[in-house]
Amino acid sequence: MNYEEKIDEIKKFLESKNLDYYDFRIEEKELTYIEIENKDVKDIKKEKINGIGIRVYLDKKIGFCSTNKIENYKKIINECIENTKKITQKINLENFSKNKAKAIFKYKNFEEKDIEKKVKELKKINSENFSKEYVKNTKLFKKEEILKKYFVSPYSFIYQETPTSTIANFINLKKDNKIESNYQKFANVGGLETYNITDYTKLINENYNFSKKQINAKLCPAIKSNVIIDSETSGLLAHEAIGHSSEADAIVLEDSVLRKGQVVSKNKNINLIDDPTLKKHGYFAYDDEGFKSRPKYLIKNGVVNEYLKDIETATTLGEKSNGSARAQSYIYIPIVRMSNTYFKKGTKKNKDLLKDFTGYLLKRPFGGQVDPAVGTFMFGIRQAIKYEKGEVIDNFKQASISGSILKYLNNIQDIGNTYEWEPGYCGKGGQSVNVDDSGPYMKIKDVVIGGSTHE
Repeated sequence: MNYEEKIDEIKKFLESKNLDYYDFRIEEKELTYIEIENKDVKDIKKEKINGIGIRVYLDKKIGFCSTNKIENYKKIINECIENTKKITQKINLENFSKNKAKAIFKYKNFEEKDIEKKVKELKKINSENFSKEYVKNTKLFKKEEILKKYFVSPYSFIYQETPTSTIANFINLKKDNKIESNYQKFANVGGLETYNITDYTKLINENYNFSKKQINAKLCPAIKSNVIIDSETSGLLAHEAIGHSSEADAIVLEDSVLRKGQVVSKNKNINLIDDPTLKKHGYFAYDDEGFKSRPKYLIKNGVVNEYLKDIETATTLGEKSNGSARAQSYIYIPIVRMSNTYFKKGTKKNKDLLKDFTGYLLKRPFGGQVDPAVGTFMFGIRQAIKYEKGEVIDNFKQASISGSILKYLNNIQDIGNTYEWEPGYCGKGGQSVNVDDSGPYMKIKDVVIGGSTHE
């Protein structure tokens, strides 16, 4: 299909409808997926998906429709307009994007390496992993995506082309009556150049070695203690506990404990940033309302500085969008979302943070719950390493941390100077989008650690 010719047709048709505003997104996604389980090929999939999502604005009412049959645009637009007229809720929208751009991420085409060779490499590596001590089951996944996307409105015309590469490993170990399962993933924006055999091997080895160590770990005690959290944990804290509370839809609905200008930490080295321009898993050049992406200091020097906003929430707040509207695909209407969210690093080396430290080093978080309205959270922790005066004295598993977001921010005592990024997927409003989060090692006092035993 010649998308640009079709875009002209759709634009003319929409402009004939006397709408106050409209925009639409045409997307085409090329996907290759490979899954190896133990020594066998479990799944190979290659597909191309395309479609269109259309938003209309009429008499202060917002309507949205989508279809994977772009040629049927007249029918769905007419239906969408009629359904929009029946809506009773009115919403003000102002300050629409006015951009014309082409943003093509430079990458090496995935097709430069044939799929048979990729399958052979993955199968060999996973087969070797399956032969290791205690391994009962291991899966290796590889996903390659190229997303081509048009955004069109009366004022904007944007084309983006973004590749994403993902490799992941699930492993299950059994030793006597003890079982340990873990999942590890590498994911980033980029093409064939992003990951190679060395990366696959590193992923598998890291996950296996960690699992083998933790299968013998003791169950963590429930205790209140000083802690140091690793990059993954501080990244999860940045995203879940604070990032969601910084989304303007939560602010508008009064579902957040944060307010602009609020001092959330006396420690002026606390800075939280959401930056879609970073070439990480949450990268995008323009958001799904046509605004150019930029970094946002959500917390600056311990003070709430900025919210993540789309057109609707920005208009409600009397401000302008800062390019934070994202949709999972053309099927969905854009909503306020994060991208690459992280705490700014400090000056202390990790080894200096651990020197003379007494408490627990918490690593490898998972899952968790957060209530932005109340300001509380709970995360699972896979590994808790006990230190006394800088020396490791024990290793635990099945821990958790919980408490008040604001109390945690106020209790941060020291900040490390290195990052490790943790790619993931953020679910909200029935949609899932690519994100990345990170942060330095952080020393935090008086943390409640949940566990399976008591000290």
